[in-house]
Amino acid sequence: MMSSYPVIWSPRVKITYAQILEYLHDEWTIKEIEAFMHRTEQVIKYISCYSLLYPYSKKGVAHRCVVVKQISLFYRIKPTHIELLVFWDNRQNPSKLLL
Repeated sequence: MMSSYPVIWSPRVKITYAQILEYLHDEWTIKEIEAFMHRTEQVIKYISCYSLLYPYSKKGVAHRCVVVKQISLFYRIKPTHIELLVFWDNRQNPSKLLL
């Protein structure tokens, strides 16, 4: 039987998710936005059940999951839950990513 950890959205991850959806609203179709949202939900379920599925990034501070080729999600494993840290546009300068 598979056990899962609760997933907590940090204030920063909520903001970055909203910013990405706002950008997608201007650049993508509704169908593409819905697909992105569905993919995000899938990824979060995977993270909840298989927290080590995605590799460490940023010097071992957090795990990185590529949601779609343009967007990654960084998260941290805590003893009692998974903390989602930030959604990141992979086209940005990686030196600007602060975790």
